[in-house]
Amino acid sequence: MFYSIAGGLKEEAPEEAKGGGFVAVLSEQEIARNGHGLLRELSPTKPVALKTARFCKLETEAERLVITLCRPPRGDQRARLCIAAVLHGGNLLLIDDTGFSGGCIEKIRELPRNRSLDAGRVLCEVLNLLIRRDLEVLEGLENRAAKMETAALSGSLEKFDHGMMAFRKEVSALLHYYAQLADVSVSLREHGTDFFTPEEQETLHLFSERVTRLREEAMMLREYSVQIREVYQAQIGIRQNEIMKILTAVTAVFLPLSLIAGWYGMNFTHMPELHWRYGYGLVALVSAGVAAFCIWFFKKKKFW
Repeated sequence: MFYSIAGGLKEEAPEEAKGGGFVAVLSEQEIARNGHGLLRELSPTKPVALKTARFCKLETEAERLVITLCRPPRGDQRARLCIAAVLHGGNLLLIDDTGFSGGCIEKIRELPRNRSLDAGRVLCEVLNLLIRRDLEVLEGLENRAAKMETAALSGSLEKFDHGMMAFRKEVSALLHYYAQLADVSVSLREHGTDFFTPEEQETLHLFSERVTRLREEAMMLREYSVQIREVYQAQIGIRQNEIMKILTAVTAVFLPLSLIAGWYGMNFTHMPELHWRYGYGLVALVSAGVAAFCIWFFKKKKFW
C-alpha cells in the first residue's frame, strides 16, 4: 500500500506517488515484485531479511536510515514481530509481513492534525505505537510473578521450576529487546539530524526515555524473579527440615527399643529374664513405656 503524506496518509496507487512524500507499507514479496521507480530508489541496498532477523539495529547507507525492529513474543502474542523501516528523501518504506504497520497507519490517521505530518513524524509515531502497550505487558508479568510467589509461600511447589524458567526467559528476552531499542533511539538522535525536525528529535528523546523506563521495569522483574527463586529454595529447605525432623523423631523413638531388643537378643545362658515367666511381658511393657515417653517428650517440645 502507498499512502500520500500530503493527503493525510490517503491511499494512492504507486504510479500516482510523485517524488514528494509518501509512505509505503509492503511485504518482502511485494517489494521483490514491485518495479516502481520510487520504490527502487527507496529500497535499501542490502535486502532486509525479516525471517532471519533477531535483534533491533540501525544502519545508515547512501543517505538512508534503515531500521530493523524485532520484538520478542510477549503476553498473549506468541509470535515474534519483525518490521523494517527505510527513511530516505522525505519518504518512508515500512517492510512488514504481519500487518502491524498497516494498523499503525490507521491509528496515525486518527491523530489530531495539530502538527505537520512528514515521513519522520510517521516513523516516530510507529516507534511509539511499537511500545504503546508494553507497560501493560510488564504489569501482567508482575502479576504472574506475584502468583508464583504466593504459590511458593503456600507450599504449592509442583511445576514451579517450569513456570519460573519460562518467566525468566520471557523477561530476559524483553530486557535484551529494550536494550537494543535504547541503542537504536540513541543512534537515531545521533545520525538523524538530517532526517528529523527539531520537534521530531524531541519526540525521539521522549521515546528514548520511555524505553529506558521500560528497561528498568524489566530489570526489576528479573530481580523479583531472583527473590521468588530464593523463596522457593527456602520453602524446599523448610520442607526438607520438616521431613528430617520427623525422621529424627522416629529414629529417636525406636533407638531405645532397638537397644532393648539387642540387649535381650544376646541369649546368654545365665540371663535370668530368659527363663522368667513374666520376662516377655515386662520387656514389652518397658518398651511401650519408653516409646510413649519419647512421643510425649517430642510433642511437648513441639517436634511433632
